[in-house]
Amino acid sequence: MARLNKTANLVIFGAIGLVVLSQFGLLDDTSNGGGNQPVAPDWTAISAWPGSQADEIEAQPDPNRVYTAIVLDDSGSMGDDITPAKAAVLTAIDAMDPQDQVAVIALNDGLILPFMPVAEARSALPEPLSRVFSDGSTPLTKALQTAREGLAGEAARVGSFGTYRILVTTDGAADDGDRLRSEIEDIARQTPIQIATIGVGIDGGHVLARPDLAAFVSVNDITGLADALRNAIAEEQSFSAITAFGDE
Repeated sequence: MARLNKTANLVIFGAIGLVVLSQFGLLDDTSNGGGNQPVAPDWTAISAWPGSQADEIEAQPDPNRVYTAIVLDDSGSMGDDITPAKAAVLTAIDAMDPQDQVAVIALNDGLILPFMPVAEARSALPEPLSRVFSDGSTPLTKALQTAREGLAGEAARVGSFGTYRILVTTDGAADDGDRLRSEIEDIARQTPIQIATIGVGIDGGHVLARPDLAAFVSVNDITGLADALRNAIAEEQSFSAITAFGDE
């Protein structure tokens, strides 16, 4: 019976994710992702996700809990914008439900904050985040893989109950576009994880701008990032389709 409940839960949330990311696509087919072939979900893989067991299992997992991995662009192109970008991440966490779980990953610095309750993250994050500076390239694939692995670990600990999201902030194209395309397609095919990206000052297409797989919204400059993140969090907690962030 427990296995049946787990499978039903994953199918339900997987279906919600696909409705959010396909029926409510945010960009038209002129975007970077317009020429890609549709990705069919593997419901057997999704129902079995994450496919591993944790050493310690939460006795009474909360099916309404949201697990969010925030990916922060700390590449050299961010420049002085990294300071307001870090402030925007802190603002986003303040907007989350204290009982939800959050982790923060930087493209180059890697895992800044492992998954923990939002209530604890609010006091734990500022110090390690203060040591993050803009430098290096834009390895989005590695960051997404780290986020995916962290979410899988949390799912194993709670029997896959809950909602799983990756929220990406970036100001430019990935260095590894082909690998990134393969990664987001695999996430859509094999897991119930939902991906939303906020592009800061990006002109033209982006690999993550796939209306069939992920939500992608552009803000003109760094001043719009905080509002975009807050609105993204609000949409996540209401389980509504992410169709717009703020007034951008």
